Amino acid sequence: MGDESELLWGVGAVAERVGVATPTLRTWERRYGIGPSQRTEGGHRRYSETDIQRVQLMNRIVTSGVSAQSAARVALSLDSGGLVAALASDDPLYSAPGHVIATPVESVTRIVAAAAGLDIVGLTSVLADTVRDWGVLGAWVNVLAPVLREVADDVESGGLGVESQRIVLERMEAELRAVARTYAPRYVGARPLVLASVDAEAESLALLALEAALAGKGVAVFSLGFEVTGDAVAGLLRRIKPAAVYLWASSEDGARDVVLAALKADVPTPLLLGGEGWGSVLEEVVDMARDDVPVEAAPDLLATADRLFGFLQAAPTPR
Repeated sequence: MGDESELLWGVGAVAERVGVATPTLRTWERRYGIGPSQRTEGGHRRYSETDIQRVQLMNRIVTSGVSAQSAARVALSLDSGGLVAALASDDPLYSAPGHVIATPVESVTRIVAAAAGLDIVGLTSVLADTVRDWGVLGAWVNVLAPVLREVADDVESGGLGVESQRIVLERMEAELRAVARTYAPRYVGARPLVLASVDAEAESLALLALEAALAGKGVAVFSLGFEVTGDAVAGLLRRIKPAAVYLWASSEDGARDVVLAALKADVPTPLLLGGEGWGSVLEEVVDMARDDVPVEAAPDLLATADRLFGFLQAAPTPR
């Protein structure tokens, strides 16, 4: 039985909420295992929120034209975070006839194998399929970030060469940049969003994923790029007064100096801090921040994209 505080749902309520007929839900449970995972004290099976998200994803994939069997494989392969990422994607899952969506584990395995074999064509193809199937942030959470971790571990253990790691980084960067260029910006004349990374480019692909995801929302960001300095951030803040700034850092080296320079610029612009480099810095800079310059930890890329978009919409257009 699940957490007693969790709201559990019967099949009829789920059918009404998701828009899938009750007989269909029962078929999905019987044939594919897409069904309730919890029980009441009386022994009645009930859907949790995660179960419902799995049904929603199953319905979305099937509606796009993919077979129920393939849809179930994908929906069952994701944990709660992966389901949220997939459902948050702005793009519908790919639905060409005969297309079988790979599970995240399958995609990770294929990418690592292509990198190990220096198969540029295969690597490029599976990366493009992954982003197309899951959307940028869904792909990042479920496949791309796990690939980077697995490749780094394999290089450290000696199971993979550095040349293979470099190929993965280069192809992943190229795919994310290509996606960002696909969309035409709709928010012209608004106060811009600024993205920047304290790290070198190889440690900052999350920044490119965020840029591509915002491009999908019609937002062309102002990017200061990688290995940014405090002077560059402060100078830009004073000149353009952006709607919000997102700073990425995977280690504490240089992170403190950059964010302190941003605060000293004394511009009422929210600062969102992503990556693992802000651990010991975050409390200090939050205490230093003014009421009109909020400083927030932004560990979740999905939530960060929505948060930045909200700042953009709320910011007055400059005269």
